Amino acid sequence: MRKIFSRTRILLLTLYIFPVLLLLWFLANFSVNVPYWDQWRLTPIFERIAERNTTFFDFFTVHGHHRILIPKLIITALAFATKWNTQAEITCSVIFVIITFFTICKIAEIQFQNQNKNILHIANILSCLFLFSLVQHQNWLWGFTLFWFLTNLCLIMAVYFIHTLEKLSAKTRIFLAAIFCLIGSFTLIQGLLSWLVLIPSILSIEGKAKQKISRLSIWILLFIVSCIIYAINFNPIREPKPFLFTEQPFLIINYFLAVLGLPLVRLPIPAILIGLILLSGFLFFTYYFLKKILLKQESKELGIKSFVAEARNWEFRGKVIYLPKYLETLDIPLLTNLDFSLKKTIPWLTIGTFSLISALSISVGRAEYGIENAMISSRYTTTSILLIISLIYLLALFVEEQQKQKYLSIYKIFAVVMTVMMMINSAYVIRNMKLSLPYMESRQECLEIINYLADSEFIKTSPDSCLVLMNGKTWLVRQGAEIMEKLGWREFPQNLEFIKQPKQNSGYLDNPQTTGKPLIIKGDATLNLGGWAIRPDGKKQPNLVLLSSGENEYFFANAIVNLESNDIAKVLKSKLYSRARWKVKFSAKSLPVGETVIKAWVYNSDKQEFVKLNNQVNIRLEDT
Repeated sequence: MRKIFSRTRILLLTLYIFPVLLLLWFLANFSVNVPYWDQWRLTPIFERIAERNTTFFDFFTVHGHHRILIPKLIITALAFATKWNTQAEITCSVIFVIITFFTICKIAEIQFQNQNKNILHIANILSCLFLFSLVQHQNWLWGFTLFWFLTNLCLIMAVYFIHTLEKLSAKTRIFLAAIFCLIGSFTLIQGLLSWLVLIPSILSIEGKAKQKISRLSIWILLFIVSCIIYAINFNPIREPKPFLFTEQPFLIINYFLAVLGLPLVRLPIPAILIGLILLSGFLFFTYYFLKKILLKQESKELGIKSFVAEARNWEFRGKVIYLPKYLETLDIPLLTNLDFSLKKTIPWLTIGTFSLISALSISVGRAEYGIENAMISSRYTTTSILLIISLIYLLALFVEEQQKQKYLSIYKIFAVVMTVMMMINSAYVIRNMKLSLPYMESRQECLEIINYLADSEFIKTSPDSCLVLMNGKTWLVRQGAEIMEKLGWREFPQNLEFIKQPKQNSGYLDNPQTTGKPLIIKGDATLNLGGWAIRPDGKKQPNLVLLSSGENEYFFANAIVNLESNDIAKVLKSKLYSRARWKVKFSAKSLPVGETVIKAWVYNSDKQEFVKLNNQVNIRLEDT
């Protein structure tokens, strides 16, 4: 028995911990320590803090459509503690989700007391699988978006305090829940919705009618105050479109359903269908359990519940009192299980409702960009996952209530299907991230050599520019780099060596083919260059090829090294070089008028030197 018990414990531990280990492996292999996009907007705040002239409104200012006051405070604290190692923010996101998972498990443990532990473990493992799923890869790899995880955590904590800590007074539970709702409100605008979806939970707390009305009034007042504070100088970057739903209702509905289905499938039509199934399932369980709650109220009014419970064993002066025939026909288990329906479903209905309303608010704001936008925006899956988690536990409660083996078998099949879909999604994400990794790592390389990047048209505007990959407004990156150096967080070298005649072959600039005569082009022409690049020492391969003109020791353009090169790998006898090709297209406006020569270079970060590739292209640019 001990061996069986031990094996069972080990199996359960493995199933619980596997999603977390997979996530940690994913982050170790694909996270990059470099600020990205919106993060660059925080550097002026860091500078003002260092100069001791920051104000509350630096943190309170609207970001997009959100007051990300709490995330700004967290990120700022981490930045000063770690010299802005952005992976600290990623670690913070993981911690938030770990706390969220344990809190959900604690809620489930209370709700499933004296119930089938197998169902509870299946539900918890599925919950773990979704909470730590790789389908949220944008949020996992971009520490700035920790606000999605924090918003979810705040809701779950509020539910936990209201529904599980019954030993505490009602005032204390509501006070603690309100604190987390307040934190969530100033984490994302969706956090304001937590006040609304928790209203049934507030009403479910034991008490007299006057007490419930008083609690509800205070709760709504806190919500209104939060909204008023939120509205102070609320100037979003993009004007909201409140009438879009009436103008293009099907667009919003399709986007909404796609967001719901996105955690399970990454194709538009299947995602919409899966979203419709999830929505239908939630509506069914809402109807099913609310109907039982209404029946409970009716039974109380009729005074039947206590009578039925006691009448089975009544005796009066030695005589058995039998139930009236019309009471014998009542569904006794239904009546006796009504408390079960009320207390144990509200937490999951609350979580699911929050997910639905949040997804709808996202859809109203983003639907105009099309369904394809939803398919590439994995950051929204963090909200949608809460709906799936609520369905996992609602279905478990439904199965447990039916007490039939066939329903338990269906639940196990459901768990297997969900697990397979998530594994397929994870494999898909890992495959795509392997292809995207050179682009992500190029940002880190680009930031290190930022002092050698010219302020050319290509570097400022091209979607292939490594600076544009960090932020479309490249001046923000340059400004942020200066502030980071000023604060002593990063060092950006300025006296790097250019190796013009390397001893080892690092690659070629082989397109176009070079000739003795210069290539004559007009000023408005577009040039296409290509070649291949490697690190001959067999270590980490270059992510960038940098282009210079003439004798300049700075670069006007760059290319990402990420194209298939099976021919190179075959010749050099190493799969390490299977994606060593590069190509770049740029405007001749980036070149000086007259004759010049274009050279290609790779950066060796270990030796901090630029190494020239073989060949160069002679150009004669004629003024238009």
